[in-house]
Amino acid sequence: MATHEQLLDRIRTLLAIADGGSPYPEERERARERAERLMVRLAIDEAGVRMSADEAARPTQRVFAFSAPYILDQQHLAFRIAAVFSCEGVRYPNGRLVLVGFASDLSMVAALIDTLVPAMRLEMAAAGGSVSRRKSFAMAFAAAVGLRLQDFYAGALRDAEQQGTGSALVLADRAVVVEGAFREMFPNLKAGRPRAITSPEGWLDGRAAGQRADISLGRKVDRAEVRVLGT
Repeated sequence: MATHEQLLDRIRTLLAIADGGSPYPEERERARERAERLMVRLAIDEAGVRMSADEAARPTQRVFAFSAPYILDQQHLAFRIAAVFSCEGVRYPNGRLVLVGFASDLSMVAALIDTLVPAMRLEMAAAGGSVSRRKSFAMAFAAAVGLRLQDFYAGALRDAEQQGTGSALVLADRAVVVEGAFREMFPNLKAGRPRAITSPEGWLDGRAAGQRADISLGRKVDRAEVRVLGT
């Protein structure tokens, strides 16, 4: 079976073909589709494939900024996304959020945040209602998206593990490293208080919106290729 590094080399070759390494459009499109399938199996994006070995070798920080209204709700969604990729984070009242993880994982998280946070805000605005309803909407949206991401990406990693790439085991080890680095960077954090659901109607609407949100980043991956963790 191919090793993790061999799969990365294969992805790089396919991306080179897709970037113009073939004069035939059909061949370039097939190469990109194959590269995207492999990248989902490894839970990595193009930035992660192209980064240097030194950049990929240790956890780092990435800062995100969210603007009012509903800053806490946006940060909560970002946390749910980050957790799927074993990234840790700390939020600040001014809308700043610092996530810690491996650069390839943070790149995936950033791409998903850039897609899903604006989608949630648009859905909240369309749903309308009271502040309480909107906050319940946002919490349900984040919960639904988090579960679907775990299914889509972590399930793909289990497929890779069963095929002998060792990706799931590698990410488990990475999670331990990230947790240690995070505690060193932020040794005196206090846990936030849990939030209550105050609008059942808002929760139901938010869950429905989270179920239809696009979590695939446009990747062409057959649903049958992804299995839920534990199956």
